[in-house]
Amino acid sequence: MASLLQVIGGAASGYIMSGGNPAGALIGGASAAASGNSNPITGAGNLGNSVYSAAESGILAQQQLDNLSNATFQLQLDEQSSAFNNMMDEKSEMMRESNMLRDLAMEQRKADNSITKEFIKSIN
Repeated sequence: MASLLQVIGGAASGYIMSGGNPAGALIGGASAAASGNSNPITGAGNLGNSVYSAAESGILAQQQLDNLSNATFQLQLDEQSSAFNNMMDEKSEMMRESNMLRDLAMEQRKADNSITKEFIKSIN
């Protein structure tokens, strides 16, 4: 038969491990009563280990959330960088086309001027 301290320790351990669920406390208490540990220090140690394990699980879960958040941020940053690069490539191509059209227009004006000069010479 388990002592009252062991049953309370099992109930507290079950409550903590189940995330605050009262059913977990009942199961933990019943398990401690059924196991009949004769040493209350072992029950307290098990409770301490359970608390430590729960805290460690919480920290690991927080780290995973942080990692997920960082990965999401990095993906968004990469997407933004890619969009900016695409926009700059398009702008560069438009400027190149504009320069080509301007150069062609200048050559056409030179040709028109030379034709006009030859026409004027032929009239005189």
